[in-house]
Amino acid sequence: MADAIISFVLDQLKTTIVDKASEEVGLLVGIEEEVRKLERNLRLINTVLRDAEEKKRTDDLVKEWLDRLKEASYDMGDALDEWRTTVEIEAVEAQNAASRKRTLSNFMSSFSIRRAYTHRKIALNIKEINQRLDDIVKEKEKYELQLMSISNTNNHPQQRPETSSFVDVSNLCGRDKEKTDILNYLWGRRGEEEAGELIPTLSIVGMGGLGKTALAQLIYNDDDVKEHFDKVIWVCVSDLFYEKKVARAIIQELEKPSDGTAYGLESNPLQVLLERISSSIQGMKYFLVLDDVWDGNNGERWEGLKTTFKFGAPGSRILVTTRDVKVAKMMGSSSSQIISLEKLSGEQCWSIIKHTALEGRDGQNLEKIGKEIAEKCKGLPLAAKTLGSLLKYKESKREWQSVLNSEIWKLELAQKNIFAPLLLSYYDLPPPVKQCFVCCVLFPKDHLIFPHLLIPQWMAMGYLGSDGNADLESKGEEYFRILVDRSFFQDLTMLGELFCCKMHDMVHDFASYLAENEFAIKEINSDHLTIDGSKNRHLTVMIDERIPFPTSISGAEKLRALITFTRDGALTYEALGSLFNHCRRLRLLSFAWPDGTDHLCKEIPEGIGKLIHLRFFHLASSKKLERLPEALCNLLNLESLDLWCCGKLKQLPDSIGKLINLRYLYTIGCSALTQYPKGVQQLTSLRYLRGLIARADRNDATEFCLADLGNLKHLRTLALKVVGNSIDMEQARKAQLQDTQRLSIFLTGRLKRADIIEALDPHRNIPYLRFYFDYWFVAPLAS
Repeated sequence: MADAIISFVLDQLKTTIVDKASEEVGLLVGIEEEVRKLERNLRLINTVLRDAEEKKRTDDLVKEWLDRLKEASYDMGDALDEWRTTVEIEAVEAQNAASRKRTLSNFMSSFSIRRAYTHRKIALNIKEINQRLDDIVKEKEKYELQLMSISNTNNHPQQRPETSSFVDVSNLCGRDKEKTDILNYLWGRRGEEEAGELIPTLSIVGMGGLGKTALAQLIYNDDDVKEHFDKVIWVCVSDLFYEKKVARAIIQELEKPSDGTAYGLESNPLQVLLERISSSIQGMKYFLVLDDVWDGNNGERWEGLKTTFKFGAPGSRILVTTRDVKVAKMMGSSSSQIISLEKLSGEQCWSIIKHTALEGRDGQNLEKIGKEIAEKCKGLPLAAKTLGSLLKYKESKREWQSVLNSEIWKLELAQKNIFAPLLLSYYDLPPPVKQCFVCCVLFPKDHLIFPHLLIPQWMAMGYLGSDGNADLESKGEEYFRILVDRSFFQDLTMLGELFCCKMHDMVHDFASYLAENEFAIKEINSDHLTIDGSKNRHLTVMIDERIPFPTSISGAEKLRALITFTRDGALTYEALGSLFNHCRRLRLLSFAWPDGTDHLCKEIPEGIGKLIHLRFFHLASSKKLERLPEALCNLLNLESLDLWCCGKLKQLPDSIGKLINLRYLYTIGCSALTQYPKGVQQLTSLRYLRGLIARADRNDATEFCLADLGNLKHLRTLALKVVGNSIDMEQARKAQLQDTQRLSIFLTGRLKRADIIEALDPHRNIPYLRFYFDYWFVAPLAS
């Protein structure tokens, strides 16, 4: 993964050197040479990185060398970003001072002193990091690393073969008997005595990668099953067993409104939720699937929930998937109600590989090698599917032989689990896509991953490049498709109007292995957060129930990404202030509130302005939040601001127009927000704007109007609330929405659909156009 980090820094260097040539960037005399020396060092190291990445699995000294290289590269990336950002801030300050002529001389005096001090500090930092890289370059000779230029590896996405619609063979191959046994149990044909049972519970048990979830999905989607039961319910449990979380998920499935969200759940106590379930299933014959249950230490929690299910009709059934027999027994399955999945045969694994890799082409000459590769899958469908996804890009016999003979199979780690096929696919990815994949370990297992949120996060971390004018969204979409094609993502589906997916647990474990401590998930249950500052650069914090966000933080000075997941803990003004003081290198900051919460404080401290590197700021569902500080508008690097469903937010900052690099702004569900400030028209980098409020009846001096849309020429997606009882046609025609690809419009007052279409004049072949009249559609953006 060091190759991806160095590619990122080299990209920054290229931009910095270009800016220097155009005299947009300045530093102390001599530092330009330090920057060019840095570039030479990194390019020299780059030639041996591929060999180093492969050798680190068996050589601890090479691994330690790579760790120091990554740490120095991250520090250099931050230093270059500080350099560029400082210059941008100085330019804005000088421009503002020029408009205040009477104070210009005083400003320039203090400005010059502060500028000299800041530039000297950055220059010395770059020089110190360069010295570290000098030492690292000299040490590489000790490890006899082979020259293998990254430029000769797979840097560019390969053309994907044409896809077709077919059932995933890994869901079917070798599982016919188990499917028949489960269906017979559901029909009640197995003859077990059910006296005394609340609801009969069948469990599918097996190690990761054997296809437990795939088999359960096959049963769940069976037409006869849906016909037999009044209601079929799917709940993914994962990790810790929280009764309220499971209860909410069951209610969502039982009530399933048109927009996919059952409201009023987050504030209900457990007893109310259980009563709601028992009322909904009264006299109903249901089939409940509880997928991926891990926690075998909370039997009393499950018993309390299971008692609720007795109100269903006779013939109701529960199906559980788990890796642990102990969990199956805790859930109430007897020995005869446990189906243990066995590994597939080599022939069955070859069937999966052949179907995935050779679809639509003749591969007779590859069959012998393919069957040998299939034997290395150790009977795991996931391994076979992953290898098939890799081999579909390998067309020659020599390429298949190379996969079979790879040194990766000889690693001790690979011999113990399915990581070998995953490693082969991983090493075949372009360097930036590797980084994008490993970054996903920051999501907990079984977390829904939304591309429209994931891609801005990749962008914030610099994985899509540093050219702010480029179409980075299309590059991110291409990287996402590569990971889907290689089977690193699964369960692709639509949630409402939004596309989402998941990572298989074993793939998540693999990403964790690659990330080591650089990307980590940390559970905390106290008011102090300690981070290993030399290793942890990207962190997800899981906060126990009823535990407040830590007010004391240590070791977080170099943290680049922080995602928090908390259910009932409070995030106070003081805790936020402490966070902003300690984590000044953050590029990504996300407060994730499952099911919505009111535990965030009403205001964000002005200290947010210290986070000059921040690109991604996620505050969705912060239901107490009433205002944002003006200091937020000093974050010139900010690209994504997510305020979805901040219901009490009353206004956006007056200076929001300063956020010239903002590409994503979401305010749908901010019901207290009645207008957008005029400054939004200055956000000319915007690509996605959802929740915009625009006047149609006049060109107002302080409120955003339809005519102001004409300045936002890069918009791809726009969700627009039009206010006013009439339309100023002349002003509205200035909106120029011909290039917008997705347009949602909420009309208020006496405005008519035909009039607004005539006024805005979107492209006649626009891919997506939708109108709302009675309510503002709130699509779940997920945390």
